[in-house]
Amino acid sequence: MKPLSRLASTGTAVAASVLLASCVCWGGGPAVAASSVAAGGRAVAASAPQPYEALVLKGLAQGSRWRDGGWYCEYLGCANGPYFLLTVWGEVPMFEAVDALELAHPSLAHKALVDHFARASEHYWNPYLGGYAPYPEDRYRGAEAWFDDNGWLGLAFLNAYRATHEHRYLHDAQRAFRFIASQGWDTGGGGGMWWNTEHPYHSGPALSSDSLLGMLLYLEDRQSWQLREVIKFVGWANTHDRGDPGRLYLEKPGDPSSVNDYVQAPLIYAQYLLCADGKGERYCAMAHAVAETMYVGPYYSYNYGPEYDAIFLQWMMAYGQAVHDSRWLALAERNAAAAAQHASDGQGLWLSSWWGGAIGDPETHPGMFRTMAATTSLFAWLTVYAGETPPG
Repeated sequence: MKPLSRLASTGTAVAASVLLASCVCWGGGPAVAASSVAAGGRAVAASAPQPYEALVLKGLAQGSRWRDGGWYCEYLGCANGPYFLLTVWGEVPMFEAVDALELAHPSLAHKALVDHFARASEHYWNPYLGGYAPYPEDRYRGAEAWFDDNGWLGLAFLNAYRATHEHRYLHDAQRAFRFIASQGWDTGGGGGMWWNTEHPYHSGPALSSDSLLGMLLYLEDRQSWQLREVIKFVGWANTHDRGDPGRLYLEKPGDPSSVNDYVQAPLIYAQYLLCADGKGERYCAMAHAVAETMYVGPYYSYNYGPEYDAIFLQWMMAYGQAVHDSRWLALAERNAAAAAQHASDGQGLWLSSWWGGAIGDPETHPGMFRTMAATTSLFAWLTVYAGETPPG
């Protein structure tokens, strides 16, 4: 591997070299030549890391503690568990983090990180399914796949495309949405987005991530079938996936107790984008109504689980920037300040809650890569929105 550009900041080069050193099993690390211009003709800034950028670099450096050969483990120290290597939910937060870093501070080193995660993420593709499996190299007939996984991973690929302008990553996002549209929707008459390919029940997170992915893809390539799918998804969400109090979207349609933050934000932002694209003022009204219900004050502490709260704040910052509502950025900054102070465990790793102590979510187990990565992702998206840098 060629040396990283000396024009990148020292901290970035160190963090990037730590991560890229693990690329040998999956095609080798990308060759990064010294140059004064990054991909797409963007000048490489020779500046010291800003506060959020420095936190992102700290999170990237922590990743080496989970490294196993060419990729990363789901649990610290590669301990045995239900999965050894990262699942989609494990790797997407760090994939999004490096996307954001390149969007905010383009450089050869940052682009190399995006390329590393994007190329590795392609190993989750199962050609027999025509979709992304939850585990790398799950390439066999009959493998189970999740439609929320494909939504979140598709969004990460799309952000990789927006950061690097590599059409390969746009294609990766498009094929995730084709899989969702062809196999995720319940065609039995009532509609709804299935949780996975076994069709056990409908899923609010899948509906949410898939709606936003389809809308953002439509804005990129203007394929009318994508818009039709998004309008169908959002219409079903508004008529079948809302409950009390406040008529928020549900994690499990039909269960009014299953209200979680990360289901709300992608549907809020997708509907704002539908409205902004001239598809009807009713979408702006719904986005505003749900956002106002979610805004419970300037001092709210998000503490469900970093992997969920980071998704919520990422897309609410996008929505807030679009509608010139600075409250969402302020909330994200407040929670990020808490994370910077409290998320470290006894080893200095970001494995505790943002507000200190154990994480309450029962699906977030001790030592998971996703916990550290989601905290890194929060800091990374603040490098984009705190500086008012347009995301793409």
